[in-house]
Amino acid sequence: MRGSKWLLLLGTLLVSGTALAACGSNNGNGGGASASSEASPSSSASAGASSSASPAASKDDKPVTLTVMTNIVGEPANVLEEISKEFTKENPNIKVEFSAPGADYENIMKVKMASNAMPDVFSTHGWAKVRYGQYLADLRDEAWASQIDDKIKPAVTDDSGKVYVLPIDQDKSGPVYNKDVLDQYGVAVPTTWDELLQAAETIKTKSGGKVTPIHIGGADSWPIGQFFDFMATPSFISPSTNDSAQLLDGSFDWKKFDSLPQMLLDLQKKGYLNKDVLTSKYSDSAKAFGEGKVAFGFYGPSLIEEAKKTNPNVHGGLMPIPSVVPGDAPTLAGGEKTTWGVWKDSPNLEAAKKFVAFYAKPENVKKVAAAGGLPPGLTGVDIDAGDLTADFQKYADTPVFPYFDRDYLPNGMWDVMCKNGQDLLAGGITVSQFSENMKQEFDRLRTAAQ
Repeated sequence: MRGSKWLLLLGTLLVSGTALAACGSNNGNGGGASASSEASPSSSASAGASSSASPAASKDDKPVTLTVMTNIVGEPANVLEEISKEFTKENPNIKVEFSAPGADYENIMKVKMASNAMPDVFSTHGWAKVRYGQYLADLRDEAWASQIDDKIKPAVTDDSGKVYVLPIDQDKSGPVYNKDVLDQYGVAVPTTWDELLQAAETIKTKSGGKVTPIHIGGADSWPIGQFFDFMATPSFISPSTNDSAQLLDGSFDWKKFDSLPQMLLDLQKKGYLNKDVLTSKYSDSAKAFGEGKVAFGFYGPSLIEEAKKTNPNVHGGLMPIPSVVPGDAPTLAGGEKTTWGVWKDSPNLEAAKKFVAFYAKPENVKKVAAAGGLPPGLTGVDIDAGDLTADFQKYADTPVFPYFDRDYLPNGMWDVMCKNGQDLLAGGITVSQFSENMKQEFDRLRTAAQ
């Protein structure tokens, strides 16, 4: 009898201890890590949740930590992190270590690819198929996959049907301009490179130097690369007589490339660039744009959204990339922008897919697309792009070309282009040396990739 009582007491304690442990497991794993948003840069309860006010994970769910990394910077990165925090609230058994390293992202990812130790979830910044394809899980069976917009589908799927990433929004980009500045100095939106130079001269002269025609945050390096990426297409790809075939087969005459760094150098020599181009950052470009001290930015729509943190009433506009060759038409750059892919060897594969699916919810797609001022990557989501809504409609039929470096340069050339641009503006190399360096690295990296 006495033994029976002890057995009964022991059983009661074991049951109570198990219940307490389960309770602790459900409540001790929420919250996400803070993100660095500066460079360059919902509602689905867990399976088995009760109908109580706060969603809870099933007692069978084990605590999981997801590593999540994005190349996105600025306000769009803040929005991504906020959505991540909402995810952890609804999935307290999944902790998210979120990071947005900005300009360092590409180099970090190169190291991770070399060691085959990728983040559970990561962004592909235009390289979903070519660079990251072998590391990505196939997401074709996800519920949102059937909603991918036809315009972005070629960039994130292949002929076999594999879906490489969730395209939350899609890039449709060109330089942006401050409408109030252009109106103040009677300048029309330029459509050619010569018209852009004339507009810059007018603004510089009439403002007495108080307004910078074109602002580039060169200390972050990638804004210089963005200039080359934009202007390479009208220089070598979009004209009827072009060098696309030669760039693809490796026979391109790199002496022709001299014209591109010369264009950037001319902007500096004529006083059309900010004097602190090599020490200013992307955030400085946005601040100056919001304050009405800048006319043009070679960044795309995200600059306008970032500038609104300085001046919520700033009036920005999107313009196509000006043509360079006579007879050619202005163009836009397009492809991937904000994406989430899942590492195929992730030890937390299902949790990672659940995280990505959370961002595919219409309300979250809307937040991300609006933060970057871009069209959504999934159908059935309408966004108000503010001033840019009319621009997207106006330029709906403007030709959209992939970013130059993604289609015509081997992996690794982006950093080469950015660094040589910095050296050029600093006076460390000449225009011809820039092109020679590009040729040398192009040949080396292309051979290494074969």
